[in-house]
Amino acid sequence: MGNDVYIQTSDGRRAEGNGTYFRFAFTALPRTLDAMKNFGMLVELPVPLYPELAAYGLAGVDLRPGTKYDANTTNRVAEFRTAYQAVKDASEAVPTGIPRYKIDSNDGFLVTVAEITAALATYDAHPGVAIAEMPVGDPTWRIWIDFLRHAQALGGFRTH
Repeated sequence: MGNDVYIQTSDGRRAEGNGTYFRFAFTALPRTLDAMKNFGMLVELPVPLYPELAAYGLAGVDLRPGTKYDANTTNRVAEFRTAYQAVKDASEAVPTGIPRYKIDSNDGFLVTVAEITAALATYDAHPGVAIAEMPVGDPTWRIWIDFLRHAQALGGFRTH
């Protein structure tokens, strides 16, 4: 059990190649989130609310794979899915770090390049950064920071 993190390209597709996947073991994620918090890389924001099916005149049965719809229902399903994805892709206009909920959940929230850039700028400016990535103890932190830098260059990431 844990979280799988996938880098995406600037066009929103899952990136391919070495270094585009990171796995947090269930026990490693809390340590990494604590370190990110201590370096000022995380921001605490409320988890956004997903749109409700009823607001689109839909029920769970309407989203079953292979269901045939009339044109009106097809449009409402498409509108719901667009609104649902917009929640997963949303970010602040001027981020100051990575919202904790985006990494702490496995809902596939997009961590944007701007959020990663803000987090890494805060990290790089921290007085303790010189010793943060020294190869002592758990190597997860150094690998995670390298992963963040790679994601920053490609298009962000999603955690599942």
